[in-house]
Amino acid sequence: MNGVTPLERRYRRLLGWYPAPHRAAYGEEMIGVLLAAASDGRRRPGMADTVDLVKAAVRAWLRAIVIGAPDPGWRDALAAASLLAAPLMIVLLLGQNLGWIASLVWHTASETSGVPGALWPLAVLMLPLVLGLLGLARTATVAAFLLMVWVIVQAVLGQRLQEPRLAGYLVLLGVQVVALARSPGPRRGIELASARAALLAAPWLATAAYAGGIMPTHYPVPLIVAEIAIGLVALAGLPALAVPAGRRLLWLLVAIPGSAFVVSLLTFANVSFYAMSFAASQVALYLPPMILAGLAVMAARRLNGHRRGLAGGAA
Repeated sequence: MNGVTPLERRYRRLLGWYPAPHRAAYGEEMIGVLLAAASDGRRRPGMADTVDLVKAAVRAWLRAIVIGAPDPGWRDALAAASLLAAPLMIVLLLGQNLGWIASLVWHTASETSGVPGALWPLAVLMLPLVLGLLGLARTATVAAFLLMVWVIVQAVLGQRLQEPRLAGYLVLLGVQVVALARSPGPRRGIELASARAALLAAPWLATAAYAGGIMPTHYPVPLIVAEIAIGLVALAGLPALAVPAGRRLLWLLVAIPGSAFVVSLLTFANVSFYAMSFAASQVALYLPPMILAGLAVMAARRLNGHRRGLAGGAA
């Protein structure tokens, strides 16, 4: 950077916010135009230039997200998520109140519906997966998107948008939409299944089943023994975190949807979630999943760009 003026150095720092492919293709040209338009003696970018560059960086990232190709590892993780998202929702719902999901899919339904009267929403949740398994990828994506929109509309009609549990399921539905749209689909997810993957997943599935109320929560042993045993089962699943596919899948199906429940931390700060305004509650519920989803996109782009760079260097 010897001989670089302070103004050019600051412009280059601003360009660092752009995606790497965009900088490689247009960076020098943008620097030339910016410096040519700057008045003599200027040492810092003007406010208008800074705002324009930041806005353009946001547009460049959005364009890269929409039309870019994700890293192959993330594509496989999304394929697995497209296979597992619907069954995961159903397993969690079986451990809760089936009437709740019935009233969510159709807001006038009774929350006290019993089995089998409340089983019909489970078939609705399975529809995108079934379409994907039949090879109707585009139809499956559209069905998943319409299902998510339908649930949002029903939640609005039922005045339930401030429910943290609803937020968790809505985010999981959103993950399913992206997984179906940006991956080879659930058929590829089945191809990725293996005995080793099932063995690594078993402790996590057992822990999730316990947390979701599927497994019994009372045992004929002292409570401390049960808690230690459950902790050991969860720790037994840690090797799955050493596998990139396992980390990515946990990020997609656990971390992103689960972050909607970060609002529970507000109670430790003596903040009453249900006393918040509607706008504030929606930010509290959906900002953490959006941040984690953004980090996942950035990780996929960064890794994909790094691999392309290595391939270009080898060539």
